[in-house]
Amino acid sequence: MALSELRLHELVRKVIHMSSSAIPLLYWFLLEREIILRGVIILATGFLLAEYLRMHSPLSKRLFAKVFGSALRPHEHQHLTGATYVFTGAVLCIFLFPREIAVPSLLILSISDTFAALVGIPYGKHKFLAKSVEGSTAFLLVTILILNVFIPGAFWLNLGVAILLTITEAFPMDMDDNFVIPILSGILLSIANIL
Repeated sequence: MALSELRLHELVRKVIHMSSSAIPLLYWFLLEREIILRGVIILATGFLLAEYLRMHSPLSKRLFAKVFGSALRPHEHQHLTGATYVFTGAVLCIFLFPREIAVPSLLILSISDTFAALVGIPYGKHKFLAKSVEGSTAFLLVTILILNVFIPGAFWLNLGVAILLTITEAFPMDMDDNFVIPILSGILLSIANIL
């Protein structure tokens, strides 16, 4: 895949990824927990059903590939897509954590992860674990910003959480980071809230 195609491919993915920030923003500004949770459960169920059909029906697989094929990473053709992990992770995050923790956790996934890819893919020159120093720096800075907006007055705790999340995001793992990042964010922020 040419670099320009890779950039376009990632740009499409990240526009979709960034649009998932609508969930925490609606939760923060407009919708009650029960309503947003119900909506995200419906979305996650819909994505899981689409994944099941895609993996078990040749017609569904062809249709899915025609509509979303250009936005899929190679491993997603045989496994669950990142979008499915985003919505299942959002369900767990909203279910497990209070709004003050769930919202920044989900925004870190949608915004920090997007900036990490948009900086790291075209400009990443120095390796950091499985990612690049440049992309991971973008992730770290945006995460610090999000945490300090939603959890003001706790800069050093926010910094510690942001560093741990940045290392996790860059670490090579079998689990999809779209699922891991919001859940780990919620756990770390819950621990930081106790301290």
